[in-house]
Amino acid sequence: MRIIFYVLLYLNCTTMLLASTSSNAIDISSSHHNIGKHISIYKDPTASMKLSDIRKLPKEIFKPLNKPASSHGFTDASIWYRFNVINHKKTPVSRLFVFTPAWLDHVNIAVISPSGEVKKYQGGNALPYKHRTLDHYLINFKHAFEAGESQVYIEVKTRDPFIIAISLMEESTFLSEQLFDSLIIGLIYGGIIALLIYNLFLYFRIKEKYYLFYVIYLIAFLLLNSSYNGYWYMSITSNYPEIQNWSHSILAYIFICAALLFANSFLNLKKYHQKLYRSTLYLIYTILTISLFSAVFGGYHYHVMFSILSIIVASSYIVIVALYSWKSGMHSARYFLFGSLSGLIGACVTALTLMSLIPYNYFTYKASDFGMYIDIILLSLALADKYKIIQEARLKAEKDSKTDVLTGLKNRRFFYEICAQESKKLKRYKNDFSIILLDIDNFKQVNDTYGHSMGDLLLKQIAFSITDTIRVYDDAFRLGGDEFIILLPKTKEEDAYTLAKHLLVKINNIYVKATKTLCITASMGISSFQAQDEDIHDTIKRADSALYQVKFADKNDIKIWTNENKGT
Repeated sequence: MRIIFYVLLYLNCTTMLLASTSSNAIDISSSHHNIGKHISIYKDPTASMKLSDIRKLPKEIFKPLNKPASSHGFTDASIWYRFNVINHKKTPVSRLFVFTPAWLDHVNIAVISPSGEVKKYQGGNALPYKHRTLDHYLINFKHAFEAGESQVYIEVKTRDPFIIAISLMEESTFLSEQLFDSLIIGLIYGGIIALLIYNLFLYFRIKEKYYLFYVIYLIAFLLLNSSYNGYWYMSITSNYPEIQNWSHSILAYIFICAALLFANSFLNLKKYHQKLYRSTLYLIYTILTISLFSAVFGGYHYHVMFSILSIIVASSYIVIVALYSWKSGMHSARYFLFGSLSGLIGACVTALTLMSLIPYNYFTYKASDFGMYIDIILLSLALADKYKIIQEARLKAEKDSKTDVLTGLKNRRFFYEICAQESKKLKRYKNDFSIILLDIDNFKQVNDTYGHSMGDLLLKQIAFSITDTIRVYDDAFRLGGDEFIILLPKTKEEDAYTLAKHLLVKINNIYVKATKTLCITASMGISSFQAQDEDIHDTIKRADSALYQVKFADKNDIKIWTNENKGT
């Protein structure tokens, strides 16, 4: 009985072991993304072992990966992966091996069929682009799995950050998913190119250098993104794998310098922060020097490693400079700061993922892309915000240059501009047009008796009375001192006289609290534009003549100039 018990126990354990082995095998009746949980892994530090050597190793030396992707930072070792694939059908089933990311140098696959036949595939970015099955930026191979359980060995070597996710998919599923991804990529790239063209147009129109540096920054980002995502390899460098590989880090250094130049120009460090301006230039020179020396003396490995570190350092520096500029009063730096911060966070997350310091998934791996997309949008908003602030400042400066500081009325400079415009209209359309010339009576005595502060207060109150009396399409100016002029388009002399009477009543009723007894009076002269006038200045001379007659008489009155020189 004991013998029978042990036999049954042995058979049960064997069955459970086989069931466990089969259950861990990948069933290719459907597609599988990121099959890391089905994979065992072995690290060959010598990077010299062949498939025959690997197959001789004890099974225990391969350790379960137990996560979707494998990441090892920078390493010179070869990483071997082993897993089983089961085909329950009686006929061969074709499946596609797909590898992420696109920059892996060497990918060697060996599939051992149930009958023991070995089929090998070679690919990666160290080989010409044609070595992949489908014309796609991701490394891929197609294999027809025979009925039963096959064993797969994959060797991967790369000089870049070592991170790899393996998928085993139906070709149709892969292509349909990639169609959607291509649509998204196309929309993103299309949006960036549209921004590029728009800002290039603004540069030629406005001639502000920060638009040009933003265009250079966008071009650098597109080149870098298309390089490390494999798009460049598909279309430009497909027969030059070494150029493709070096383009990653070279374009990274160019992108860093473009970002620093844009920050330098946008934040106007040369004008507002000389020390930061010089430190930015020194940082650019340092990064270029590191790029050159690491390429010549360190080789590819160090060139790539320092490019990643440089992106993090430069992004951190830009965020600090943007924050300092914002705190220093540059309001247009706010969007720039948030955009730079999103780019920094994305770059750090991706860098930490590539260095195996945080777990791999699609979002951590693509964090730099997402961060940069947000960065680009926010930097565009920053440019729009800066343009708005500059335009508002220009309009304010223009308005201030045409406004009397004390009274808020338009000044003499603006008066001459309006006169030139109105003269052209009057010569062409022959419309009615009247002028009121106003002078405060005995204003010098007010200043001498009560002081200039009281005189200034009086001028402000006179200006308020004028603006409160005239119509929206009339113009009032302070010509200087206590002299004011009012331009009344489409207004006859009698209507101008009516308006002047209302204004005089308001001026006479001005109450100056500090003096209590001060009565404000004013004299006014009125004239209308006549057909023989060359321009409005002829009309003004007649109004001035009428004003002189009022001042010469009793003051505090209104006179319309007439050919007979009789008052009204």
